[in-house]
Amino acid sequence: MKNSIKTGIGVFILGMGIIISSCVKDDPDIPPESTIPFDPDKVLTIQDIKVIKDTSGGYTFDDIYSVYAVVGMDEESGNIYKAAYVQDETGGIQLNFLNAGGLYLGDSIRVMLQGGTVDDYGGLYQINNLDVGRNIVKLATNKEPDPIVLTIQEVNANLANYQSMVIQIDSVQFVDGDLGKTYADSVTKETGEVYLEDESGSTILVRTSGYANFSNHTLAEGKGTFTSILTEYNGTAQLIIRDIAEVDLSGQRSGGGGGNEPIPPVQGVNEPFNNAEDYADYTQDGWSNFAVTGDRKWQGKTFNSEKYVQSTGYNSGLADMETWLITPPVINTNGDKKLNFKTAMAFWAHNSTDPITILASTDYDGTNFETSNWTPLSADLANASSGDNNWIESGEVSLEQFVGNVAIAFKYKGSETESTSIRIDDVVINASGGGGIEPVEEVMEYFDSVENYTNIDLPGWSNLVVAGDRYWQGKEYSGNKYAQATGYNSGLPDMETWMITPLVINTNGDKVLTFKCAQAYWAHNVNDPITDKRERKGIGKGRPF
Repeated sequence: MKNSIKTGIGVFILGMGIIISSCVKDDPDIPPESTIPFDPDKVLTIQDIKVIKDTSGGYTFDDIYSVYAVVGMDEESGNIYKAAYVQDETGGIQLNFLNAGGLYLGDSIRVMLQGGTVDDYGGLYQINNLDVGRNIVKLATNKEPDPIVLTIQEVNANLANYQSMVIQIDSVQFVDGDLGKTYADSVTKETGEVYLEDESGSTILVRTSGYANFSNHTLAEGKGTFTSILTEYNGTAQLIIRDIAEVDLSGQRSGGGGGNEPIPPVQGVNEPFNNAEDYADYTQDGWSNFAVTGDRKWQGKTFNSEKYVQSTGYNSGLADMETWLITPPVINTNGDKKLNFKTAMAFWAHNSTDPITILASTDYDGTNFETSNWTPLSADLANASSGDNNWIESGEVSLEQFVGNVAIAFKYKGSETESTSIRIDDVVINASGGGGIEPVEEVMEYFDSVENYTNIDLPGWSNLVVAGDRYWQGKEYSGNKYAQATGYNSGLPDMETWMITPLVINTNGDKVLTFKCAQAYWAHNVNDPITDKRERKGIGKGRPF
C-alpha cells in the first residue's frame, strides 16, 4: 500500500551525495503569480524525492511540496506518451501525466507535488498521477539542458547517477547484426530494440516506441554521436531517442563488430584466462568479444578459485542472445596446429538448440566479422548430461584443413528461457597439441608461493580435473608449504586430478627427477592415491613434485 507524505516529510530527506552539473540554476526565482499553491519552505530536489522513495517505498504527496526542474524530453516525437523527462542539478526523473501534452523541451518548470505518487518501474524513478493544469507552473522556455558526455562504460558503471538525464555518447555505431532494421515496427506498433557499440565492442540498448514519428526509419549505418535520454530497466541501461536528428551517425564506420585495425597473427595461443575479472566483459589483446544479438558478452568468472570465461542468458530478459569470443588469428602455414580447450556447464536449460558452437575461419582478421567464413568444428563439449561445474576436455582438434591463418570462435546462443551457463578455459592452439607451454631447462619448485586451500596456479604448470571438481591445492603445515590433493569430505564417488610440470628440455636424456611426498589419514584400499606421469607409483598424497 502506498503511504501519504504530510507535513512531516522532512524526516525522510537525507544528505545528498551526488552532484551533477546542469544548466538549471541552484536558486530558482520565486514563481510568478499562479493559482497553483506554493510554499517556499517546502521545496525539494529530485534527489530528495528519490531518497523519500528509497527510504519508505512509494508515496503520495498530500501537502504542497514543489520541485524545480527543466524538461529534457517531451512527447513531440511520439517516442513517449503522457510523460516527460526532467532534471535539476541533483539528477533526473520521469513525470507521468493523466493527459498528454502541455510540456515542451527546455521548459523551466515548478512541479507542485500534491496528489503525485513517487515510485519506480524496473528501477526507473517516476512521479505518477500528475496533471499539467493542476501541478505544473512554467517559469521560462528555451532552457534546454546540455547533454552530459559519457562513454558506454561510464553509463553502465554510474547508471543511477544519470538516470532520466540527457546524455551524449561519441564514436558509436549500431551493431552489425542490427543493420537493415528499422527503429521499431510502425505497422504493428511493436517496440523496437537495437544496440549501439563503441570501439571497444561495449554495447548499449536503444529502445523505440512503434508510435515514434521515426519508427519506420532504417538504422543509420555510419559512426558518430548519439544524444538521448538515459533510462534503465532492472539494471539494464536503455537509451530513448528524443529527435531522430540527434542520431548523428554519418561518419566512417568501424570494421565488423567494432574492430578498427587488423589483428596481427600469432604463432600460438595459450590462454588460461587468469586475468579475467568477475562479471566484466572479457578483454585481451588480439581477442574479439562480440554481442551479435542482445547486449551480453563473454565475461570473466571464478568458481572454486578457478578463473574462466562464461556466457549465459540467465536473468538477461532477452528473447534472443548470441555472443562470440574469438581468438587471434594463428599462423598455420603447414596445417599442423591443433586446438585444445575445456568447457563446463551449469543449470542446463536449453531445449531447441545447443548453447555453444566452435568454429574456425581462415579469413577473419579482426575487422571483418560479418563477412568472414566460419566452419563448425567437432569437439567434446559440456552438455546436458555432463553435470554442473564438471570440466570436459575437448580432445585434440586438428586444424589441418585451415591452412594459412586460423581463428577459433566460441559462439554462445541462448535467451532468458534457454539460459544454460557455458564456461570455457585453457584454450591452447599449437603444433604439439595439449599444451602450448614453452619448454624450460629445469624445474625447481618449492611451492613457497601457494595459499592455503587455493587451487595451484603456477606459471607453466597445469592443474587439471579429470573426475569430480577438486584440484591440487596449496597447504601449509608446521611452517612448510606444499601442494595437496585429497578426497576427504568431497562427497565424490570418484575423484581424479593431475598436476603437470612445464615441459623440460631433455635433449641428452641426462635430466633426473627428484621430489618428496607425504600422506595423512590413509584410507585407500583399492588404488594407490598417487602416480607420477611416468607411471611410477608413489606412496602417498601431497607434495608430488
